[in-house]
Amino acid sequence: MATIATPARSVFETSPEKLRPFLHSLAGRVSGGANWMVRKKTVCDLLLGLDAFFALPAEERRALMGAGDDVSSQDGTGPEDFRNVLPLYVGAILEGLKEEAVTQPEQAAIYMLSIHPEHQMAAEEWMLADPRNGKAVRRMMRSDRRYRQLMERMADHWKKTRAGQGSSETASSPR
Repeated sequence: MATIATPARSVFETSPEKLRPFLHSLAGRVSGGANWMVRKKTVCDLLLGLDAFFALPAEERRALMGAGDDVSSQDGTGPEDFRNVLPLYVGAILEGLKEEAVTQPEQAAIYMLSIHPEHQMAAEEWMLADPRNGKAVRRMMRSDRRYRQLMERMADHWKKTRAGQGSSETASSPR
């Protein structure tokens, strides 16, 4: 068991007011899962669905949202923009769950995707506490198609984040 520290900066406090109800609804849908196998599937399905939505042309997105030709609804976002905020959405979902400890491989795998370093550290701590924990997470990462797809989409964010660190990046291995 690895204790999850409360994030220093809440996604709910720093996100735009209009986005907060949506973030709460994501967390609510995930919290309805009976266990972390169900929650992991729900997180992956929700975020992959949102990614697919943002991959649509802007006109189709506006039509699906019922915005029609309303110029004010043209947000200029696309799949690249959405993939950059995936860690934020995962962080919001996990904040909404208000869990105290990481205890399962599926849980650790999702916590590693969060924007919050506190979530990532709890997942890493749990994986390092017992070699079987880390092995279980790696096995799940290889075998779960949904999780693998989500990881591929989040790789864009991680590449940009690491590139932004420039030459100050250490030789540490990626998470």
